[in-house]
Amino acid sequence: MVMPTDLPFLLTLWEGEGSSVRRIPLDNLTMQPTHVSPVQMTENLQLSVEFTVCEEEAEVIFLWDHLIDRNETATEQPIILSSDYKKHVLTRGFEEYPWRCGLYQYRVIYQGITYYGTFEIVPRNVTEEQMESIHFTLNQTLEGLVQDYLKMKRAVADPGELEQYASWRYFTWYKGVEKQLLQAMKAIELNYEVELKQSYVIESIERRQTLKSVRWSAWGNGARYEGVKTLNRRMELHADSEANRLIKHWVRSLLDTMGRIIVTLQTDYDILSLQYDRLESKIELEEMNIQELRQRKVVSRDHLDQTSKMIYGNKQNLIKIAKQLTELQKFEQQCQTNQGTLRKTIHSIFWRDVQDQAPRRLLLGQHHAYSVIYEIWKGSTSWNKVNRNEPKDLLVPVIKPTSLLYEYYVLFKTIESFRCLGYEPHQDTITEQLQKSFYLGGLQEGTTVRLKKDSSIIVITYDQQVEHVEQIALENQTHFFSPEANRRPDIRIDLYTEPSESSASEFLSSFILEVKYRPIWNIYSDIGYTEAMLQMSKYFMFRYVRLEKGIKKYERTPVHNVICIYPGDEQREPLVETGCGSFLQLYPGKQGDTVGLDLLVYTFQNWLGWNASLMSEDRSK
Repeated sequence: MVMPTDLPFLLTLWEGEGSSVRRIPLDNLTMQPTHVSPVQMTENLQLSVEFTVCEEEAEVIFLWDHLIDRNETATEQPIILSSDYKKHVLTRGFEEYPWRCGLYQYRVIYQGITYYGTFEIVPRNVTEEQMESIHFTLNQTLEGLVQDYLKMKRAVADPGELEQYASWRYFTWYKGVEKQLLQAMKAIELNYEVELKQSYVIESIERRQTLKSVRWSAWGNGARYEGVKTLNRRMELHADSEANRLIKHWVRSLLDTMGRIIVTLQTDYDILSLQYDRLESKIELEEMNIQELRQRKVVSRDHLDQTSKMIYGNKQNLIKIAKQLTELQKFEQQCQTNQGTLRKTIHSIFWRDVQDQAPRRLLLGQHHAYSVIYEIWKGSTSWNKVNRNEPKDLLVPVIKPTSLLYEYYVLFKTIESFRCLGYEPHQDTITEQLQKSFYLGGLQEGTTVRLKKDSSIIVITYDQQVEHVEQIALENQTHFFSPEANRRPDIRIDLYTEPSESSASEFLSSFILEVKYRPIWNIYSDIGYTEAMLQMSKYFMFRYVRLEKGIKKYERTPVHNVICIYPGDEQREPLVETGCGSFLQLYPGKQGDTVGLDLLVYTFQNWLGWNASLMSEDRSK
């Protein structure tokens, strides 16, 4: 490794702002794009780069890796630093933050020479060990949930990182080897391994006789041709060799792999299309509703404004889904083109003469093209044999935002809490239930998990917005509505009775969890109300409506409690009670346990017990 020790400049990162700013010298530059000890930076903090120069005329080009959309071409965003422009703000932090946790690369070009460095984004509110535990918890239940396959980054030359995301990189990898594969197959057609293949032909002149020829002459048709025709053996050169069968077998394997991935992409597209259609219908219904509301002078201006904002938000979501559909469709078409080109090659006249079955022996041909296809097949079977000497050309998925991963973690720990109380998956397993709304690498809005114990059913709903008026709640059979602006809790838990032959399922009560990936001082105050506390208080405004024999029945206080879950602060009490709801710490412990899980289980147990006592009182009446 060559370390540039005599460069006439110094690059410094300034992380954070105000009194908490931290100075980070970029002193890990090398002359080769190899994995070196990275500079660590904390996610979601403001970041600036400063250029200190010893020579007045010095100038550098600073290239900082960024996230790339899956179907977007990677483009450079150079920053030119000089004695006239010494400081540049890379990001303001939070919503503008351009990276996810993980390894990235930066480059500095000085006098035409490129120097390389590595940086690592680490989580802010949990330790790296806790983050690994969260990843393990998520992938244990639903493999692939941690990665965001719609966003990519340049791979840093770290073998562990390059081998994580192989299945979703398949067609990106294949695009890089496609030309080499097709050229190798053409070379085999021109320089193929041949075998002598035995065949028989009826001829007038006796040539090569075998026992089969003698038997033919003595029986059946041969006896009629006695003295006129004879059955001669021929040995012909034929492309149907074991080496060529092996190549055809491997290419079939490539096509089968492509087929499975394309089916998955088509399923993702169908599910997303259904979501688009539902949202489009919902917007049409809401627009009809707001037109009717505007004609009624008694409807408050605040309610009309909230309804308009909600329609606007849904339209923005519709645009976002439409963009995802377009990107997914383009990617699928590209994959089908790759598959079609390879299928056309394997169906050529030459390859049709080669048997479509695995040979008895794994025998490679002598020509170099056979070895080329062998290496490509090996890369396909493992889905991660890429050229690691050029990591700058390889794009890999990034992990999802830490805040989203923490939401998933709390969702899974909520399910685990009820499992501790004796509840079991209802009808389908937990993984099967989650798979129904798992596509494009994430859990979708309204993901539900159903659990059952005795005659009670728990329905856990993730990230679903309740309706704003009761009419739509009844029409959509979602039942929940609220006049408040905050109507999308992270996790809503509903308790029902199990339906029987004599009675339908009955709604009993709800419990809401709001997940905040923030420190406690950012979401709680013992004097006044924070934004999070006001948000929690508005969840108590939820209402539940149902029709019973054509008559509306209401539950005007369906929400029993609201708990704000956050990563934890050892200096605080694990559970803090307020008039707006409770604040509970939940995070991976050092001994493989989950800090706060026992309190969450205890809280749910009290809620279930409270509902059981109410039901007993109703029966006694």
